[in-house]
Amino acid sequence: MQEREQFGKPIVDFQAVQIKLADMLMKVEASRLLIHRAVFNAANGLPDILESSSAKCFANEIAREVTTTAMQLMGGYGFNKEYGMERKVRDAFGWGIAGGTIDVQKVNIASAMIGRRFNQRAK
Repeated sequence: MQEREQFGKPIVDFQAVQIKLADMLMKVEASRLLIHRAVFNAANGLPDILESSSAKCFANEIAREVTTTAMQLMGGYGFNKEYGMERKVRDAFGWGIAGGTIDVQKVNIASAMIGRRFNQRAK
């Protein structure tokens, strides 16, 4: 991003880009905290479907958002395999499927919140 210029200066010098970068960092850190808490509790014998599904769902949605935003900020470089961002975007979307889609995680969250399991195959 420091190589990419607009109006003769690096795009990273623009406040709008700086704000996006700060937002991206805060969201990634929030995701990490949710994941660390879920892992810590599971490792200490306190696994919780609400906590683990919330962490997976939120982290994946943020991964998709952040990688897509980063790709847009990079412009044409974001699509170039040499820089690796296109791979990160694909991975972020792929992890949304592995281990249960985002929608399945949200059903798990709702089930845990109201204390009953939903039949996802009901007709």
